Amino acid sequence: MRRAEKSSSQRPIAQVWVDSGVFHLDGSFDYLIPDDLSAVVDVGIRVQVPFNGREVEAIILSRSAESVQGGLKPISKVVSPVSVATTRSLALIAQVAARWSAHPYDILRSAIPPRVASVDKFSWLDGPSSNFKKQKVRGYIQLPPYQPQIKAVVEHINSLNATGSVLILAPDSRTVSELLIAFPQALVLDSDLPRQERYRNFLSTRYGSKLIVIGTRSAVFAPITDLETIVVLDEGSEHHYEIRTPGWNVRDVAMTRSIEEECSLVFMGYCPSSEVARLIELKWLTYSCQSHKVLVQSFDKSSGELIPSRLISKIRAALKQGPILFIAPTKGYAQAITCSKCRNIARCECGGKLIQKSATAAISCVTCSREYAQWACAWCKSQTPFLLRRGSDRFAFEIGAAFPGEQISQSSGDLIFAEYKGQRGIVIATFGAIPIYQPGYSLVVILEAQQFFSQSDLRAQERAREMAFHVASFAHKDALIALVIATDHPIIGALSAWKPALLSQRELRERSEVGLPPYSRAVTLDITTSEAAQLLRGLEQARDDGRLPPTVKFLGPSELRSSLSRIVSLVPIEDGQILISLLHEFQRRRSASKKVLSSIRVDPYSLSR
Repeated sequence: MRRAEKSSSQRPIAQVWVDSGVFHLDGSFDYLIPDDLSAVVDVGIRVQVPFNGREVEAIILSRSAESVQGGLKPISKVVSPVSVATTRSLALIAQVAARWSAHPYDILRSAIPPRVASVDKFSWLDGPSSNFKKQKVRGYIQLPPYQPQIKAVVEHINSLNATGSVLILAPDSRTVSELLIAFPQALVLDSDLPRQERYRNFLSTRYGSKLIVIGTRSAVFAPITDLETIVVLDEGSEHHYEIRTPGWNVRDVAMTRSIEEECSLVFMGYCPSSEVARLIELKWLTYSCQSHKVLVQSFDKSSGELIPSRLISKIRAALKQGPILFIAPTKGYAQAITCSKCRNIARCECGGKLIQKSATAAISCVTCSREYAQWACAWCKSQTPFLLRRGSDRFAFEIGAAFPGEQISQSSGDLIFAEYKGQRGIVIATFGAIPIYQPGYSLVVILEAQQFFSQSDLRAQERAREMAFHVASFAHKDALIALVIATDHPIIGALSAWKPALLSQRELRERSEVGLPPYSRAVTLDITTSEAAQLLRGLEQARDDGRLPPTVKFLGPSELRSSLSRIVSLVPIEDGQILISLLHEFQRRRSASKKVLSSIRVDPYSLSR
């Protein structure tokens, strides 16, 4: 299309975000709308504009009659006449960009799938307007034990009697597929879809009404015009955290959207995250749970055995009733090796950790891949290794030896199966790969349960709680949940009473006392080691000068690797945006001076990764 140097339109100015690839140019820019494009240019339309001597993509935010910017250039062309965003969805993207110290296009690339020209050729018209009354319910629904998650979710969705659209956000594609069986009419927004289907479904959400939309994390930005309810499943899952910078998460974006669009927000799961547990205590979220009793028993180990002797008889009795589920902490065979005689940690000559990948594989180094066909302890010369942090493969080997003749199936890593259809047998799975058995497993055993609770990062206890409560949904209603753990561990009482608050409340008090999340905003900043000390001094000076609140705490710098260090900032939630804004300005100045940007993550899933 030809360019025009002026326009006769009443609103000849377009405000746009520009995909400049330059961090500090993150505001909106004004462009003149040529007469021959005026009928097409509207909110959410993708256009091409001249910027800094080159042609780049931009998205229309609004139109106006005047501009405070001088010497406006005209829009070059319309990339697509199909609007891919609404005023509300663009406002959400702007809020998320500010909240996570990002360029709007960093969020927009997650929120809007790549264009497919052949899909644009369809006639996309706004659906009929919906008349619905928004109830603005905000709550957490704890799912019951002994019941598959999908069944409980479907029952709740069907009870909504929604007159507008419902958005269901799942942690992974497997859950999306299970939900789609229950709601075959639903639109799916998932990055695993073929590109053309994903874009077509996205536009269908933009122009449809009274929809059920099911998706993974980026679907939280779906431009649904009559959104009535957002449902988030397993809100504490790591899969709900965007992997790429800036690392936003579904829970917080959904909360922001529910406030701005005045729609209902429902979290559903077996055990709330610490962030949601705090909001329940503050009564920002209601808490819904029916009274349940779960048959739980602990089995402590006496001498390092995989299956305590008291548990053997339980397993044999349960095998006569149906298949048994074993939960392993990790996949693989053995994640660490020690000497069975002196307990010295086995390491390679290069300093790397030694592992064993299978029963027939030699011990090898995870760093240099050197194999030790005839391993011997470097300290006492013993040639008998002891396997630490045994994985599901090793468990299968040991359980198979303990119960000869029983069929053993494994589900972990790249070998995951969705459903177990045998009448009996043993299933060994990692937590994220548990196959469904429709009648419910006759016994569920959580092996090496202490490993789940003893991991080093801040979310270890939270993750372990969620795992223990979630696995109860895979069991038959009369089945025992057996944990190989110390008999006095508090998870036993909390699980049997079906009350995660018995654990989470104590943890919240401990975190509140020391100012850790969820009572603080946490920001990690990764920068070259040579600059880390100077940056820390600058941040401390900003605090001393009053540009940052006096409540800000800095941890580090700690070395991540030879050339990169990390500074962790903690600040009370009410002061969080002040810190984020200062760090955003720090990034903009680095960008303007053509320095390599540091990596900033606001409220990351883990502070230690």
